[in-house]
Amino acid sequence: MSRLSHSVIVEPVPRAWFERALPVLFEVVRETCAEDGRVLLPDGRAVTGVRLVKGRHLSPGAVYESEEGQDLEGQQEPTRLTVREGGGAPVLRVEHGPGDDGMVTVLEGTLRTVERPATAELKWSVRPLAGRKALLRAHGGARVDLRAWWQAADGRRPSRPPFEARLEHRFATATLRATPRPHGDAQWEIRLTASLHGRSILRPVAALGLMMFRRPLREWFADAVEEMALDWNENVPEEVTRDIGRLRERILDAAAAPRTPSPP
Repeated sequence: MSRLSHSVIVEPVPRAWFERALPVLFEVVRETCAEDGRVLLPDGRAVTGVRLVKGRHLSPGAVYESEEGQDLEGQQEPTRLTVREGGGAPVLRVEHGPGDDGMVTVLEGTLRTVERPATAELKWSVRPLAGRKALLRAHGGARVDLRAWWQAADGRRPSRPPFEARLEHRFATATLRATPRPHGDAQWEIRLTASLHGRSILRPVAALGLMMFRRPLREWFADAVEEMALDWNENVPEEVTRDIGRLRERILDAAAAPRTPSPP
């Protein structure tokens, strides 16, 4: 097994801002409607490139397709989003493919409560079409305990990392964990730890490879984490300091397709 870790300093997302912003987003979603397959925002504009193709809008079993997922000949399957229910919480399933590489990607996301959310989970899988590239099949998931995250960010020691993501392949597994803690007056120091190890008959080979390439792996991991932190610090502070009263307007503008000019 190989274990990599790296810490970065990032600007925080205030809990109060997050818990006010999330209901605004879901309110906009709840106020949308469907008309002739088009998904319409509360202000009457259509959502860019999304159509309802099955079921009742926002009801369990409703299926949406992204028109942008098709190629010019209409041969590539569009991205599909299905509304599901599970354990009392809404589940969104997004399926993409098969693409030109013959792979199908499926994502399922669950958020436990919108008001003062407790946890968020994501499951994913990648699979090839029957009889093709079986070795590329993989699956995994991620879970964040939001309450434990805020507690750790305030300086309380969590019993386990609030964030964990896992990737599983028949020959290898990888786990990523993240824990925040306060830094200075108003920043977060986030420590990320990745664990890699081989499985099945490749366990000895993987162990040797990880040992031989430990240094470049460590450098790659540190560079990737630093790059993510750089992007975060360039975009997050501007968003969380904006007037949350205008968040609804920004969401509508980001989701809407451009209006078609009226004919002269």
